[in-house]
Amino acid sequence: MEEKVKVFYELYERRRSVREFEDRFIEPEKLSRLLMTLNRAQSAANRQPWHFIVVENKDRAELNAALTKEGFRKAPVIIAGCADPAQAWIRKADRRNYSWVDVTIALTEMIGAATAEGLGTCWIASLDPAQVKKILGVPDQIDLVGLVAIGYPRDGLKKEKKERKPLVEVIHYGKW
Repeated sequence: MEEKVKVFYELYERRRSVREFEDRFIEPEKLSRLLMTLNRAQSAANRQPWHFIVVENKDRAELNAALTKEGFRKAPVIIAGCADPAQAWIRKADRRNYSWVDVTIALTEMIGAATAEGLGTCWIASLDPAQVKKILGVPDQIDLVGLVAIGYPRDGLKKEKKERKPLVEVIHYGKW
């Protein structure tokens, strides 16, 4: 296997959800690269129907109160991914709006970049979107897709072995 390819797969083997973070800030140059990753992500018809809110620990007492897990409150950075449905590509056949898909792609690509930077992440979905939108000042017409906690993992990037469904249960060839 080519070395670049091997590095890519090793990176994704290291990626895991991190729920406990060191009390350590993220270097500005690393954070800047993560934000660039968000902005370079693919989107349907290149519409880029997204907005991202970067909230650092020092600025988020109110947001922390809305988070259900204590460990997330200690993450030095939380990024809120927001979708603007009015700016998104819409599939003609079923009128499906791709704003959520596009924001999810961007956040996922940023999560991979964070892993490459030695940072841990966790997608935070267990929250009250209306409450978080109010705290962050997100306009009514914009959807809150999710939050991602980012920081240095308390126990490094050790990967616990998690059981995954066998490929034969989730992969279909040709038809279902």
